[in-house]
Amino acid sequence: MTAQYDGIGGSGLQFFGKVSASISHELKNVLAIINENAGLLEDLTVAARRGSPIDPDRLDRTVRNFTKQIHRADEILKNMNRFAHSVDQFECRVDLHDLVVLVANLAARKAAMGRILLETTAPAQPIQFTGNPFLLENLVWLCLELAIASTSAGRTVTLIPEKTASATLLHITGMDGLGEKLPLQNDAGLEAVCAALGAGMATDPAGNTLTLRLG
Repeated sequence: MTAQYDGIGGSGLQFFGKVSASISHELKNVLAIINENAGLLEDLTVAARRGSPIDPDRLDRTVRNFTKQIHRADEILKNMNRFAHSVDQFECRVDLHDLVVLVANLAARKAAMGRILLETTAPAQPIQFTGNPFLLENLVWLCLELAIASTSAGRTVTLIPEKTASATLLHITGMDGLGEKLPLQNDAGLEAVCAALGAGMATDPAGNTLTLRLG
């Protein structure tokens, strides 16, 4: 199964590096906000020592901001942990919706920079299949990069897993700049990951939809 990685080469390392860099930026933002609130607490402490009354509302807001950022950091680290462990097994049972939610969370910062909202739609029934989770995450990430680059600011891109009688599909809708030509024809990294997974791709410019066929 390690042969699956041979085709993606540097593209796979770039994917891992981009996700790691995005996570580190998010954590730095959390630490910056925590540091700012620590400064506010220090100001309140200095004022109290000088005999000024402590504003309970201001203190409460500061404490709530601490709590909010701690929860945010916890979610970021949970996503980082899940992503890091996706290389543990070359093949395992994958819940498609759970994996799509993870990648959407990892790509949320990149989407926000383009003023694009990412949403996921849960299937009526869980969709599970056997595959390589890291390669599948890489494929979804590359498609989201494409979606963010080809979608107007202010729009929403939605990821919709679907299981039919003959295939497992992932629809990515809302891409108003999607062209007729298949994206993988212009992207060697995307083509390599599709080949490694045995995945297919179809575009529907009229419906602003890119569909991955995963099996």
